[in-house]
Amino acid sequence: MLLEIASTIFTGVLSGGATGLLGVALQQWGEAKKRSYDLEVLRENNKLTIELAAQEAANRLETAKVDAASAERLAELDALAKATAAASADYQASLAADKAGYLDKDAQKRSKFATVLMALVDFFRGIIRPGITVYAMVLQTYLLFWLHDMLLRSQIVLSQDLQTRLAMEVVGTTTYLVTTTTVWWFGVRPAQRK
Repeated sequence: MLLEIASTIFTGVLSGGATGLLGVALQQWGEAKKRSYDLEVLRENNKLTIELAAQEAANRLETAKVDAASAERLAELDALAKATAAASADYQASLAADKAGYLDKDAQKRSKFATVLMALVDFFRGIIRPGITVYAMVLQTYLLFWLHDMLLRSQIVLSQDLQTRLAMEVVGTTTYLVTTTTVWWFGVRPAQRK
């Protein structure tokens, strides 16, 4: 009986120890798997965090570029607005000067001769641009008719090459003159809004 009790105790200790060791091994294996899974999750989270931080840095860089471009464009628009305002002020001063006379009203009352002279100055000052424009257009027309008459009806004999060069020179020069004066006249004096 004692042997039987000892055998039972020995078998119980041995099987209990083996079962305990098996439990410890399974628990260690489970914890190792859990740690491995937790490490994998941590690696994925770190990877996502790094990717998000990189994306955020790229977004900040892009935002900074857009902000810089916007500031530059605003500065350009501000400079353009100032230049336009200055040009408008110059234009308004030009219009005011065009309306101005060279002789004040008190001086006109004292001297008829000065009044006549200043009226002539005002007339010539006012007729210059339209006069040059009309003159250039009349000159263009006259030179074209003159060239046509010379080439077709006159007794002057010119080589074909010289006739062509002369025609091109007259047409080119007078066209330039008419275009310049016309654009100058109408370009500087746009239609005023009422």
